[in-house]
Amino acid sequence: MDMEKDFFADQPYGQLALQKMAPTPSDFRLYCAEWLGDKPNDRQVLKITGGEFRRAKSGKNKGKLSILVKGTDKTVFLTSEEIQSLKH
Repeated sequence: MDMEKDFFADQPYGQLALQKMAPTPSDFRLYCAEWLGDKPNDRQVLKITGGEFRRAKSGKNKGKLSILVKGTDKTVFLTSEEIQSLKH
C-alpha cells in the first residue's frame, strides 16, 4: 500500500489526532481508526493509530512510502464529544 497521501489527516478527527501525537516526522501517517464498543450506541471513543513509514527498496512497491518503521507507532483516543466539537 502506498502511504504517500495521508487520507486520515484530511479529516477533522485526523487533524486532532495528529495534534495530540505531535511531534511527528514528515513520513508519519495515520493508518487505523476504529470505534471502541460492541454496539453503535456504546461507541464513545475513537482509537487512532499512526506510525512512520519508509520507502520500499524492492518489490512491487519499490520507491513507495509503504513500509511501517517498527517501534514508531503512536495511538491516541478521541471521545465522541471531542469529535462532535470539531463539526461546529
